[in-house]
Amino acid sequence: MLFWRREGEELYEDVYRGEVLPNHDGTFQMSSDLKVSSISPEDWRRYECVFQISGVKEDIVTKLDKDKVQSNREKPISVTTIIIIALALLLAVALAVIGLIVYRKKKAQCTSLRSV
Repeated sequence: MLFWRREGEELYEDVYRGEVLPNHDGTFQMSSDLKVSSISPEDWRRYECVFQISGVKEDIVTKLDKDKVQSNREKPISVTTIIIIALALLLAVALAVIGLIVYRKKKAQCTSLRSV
């Protein structure tokens, strides 16, 4: 049995229990998803996932840990990251333009010196 509990009480709301699926090697897998968006960050430590196996006395208990949560949602790019990328691109373009101007001036000087 696989379930979520908060402060020792089994949860039923905001929990999706997946079906038991067999693996090719004779083992199985199952999932129990907890809707973490409704949990405040300071309450995360109160939640735990419990796995009970028949014939085994001790439960396997895993505390809810933000670093271990797997999500299909992508993390949004921060505004700071966008600004840094934009400034880096602007600097690269400015350096390329300055380099082109310097190159043309030097080329023009070399051409005028050869014609003298």
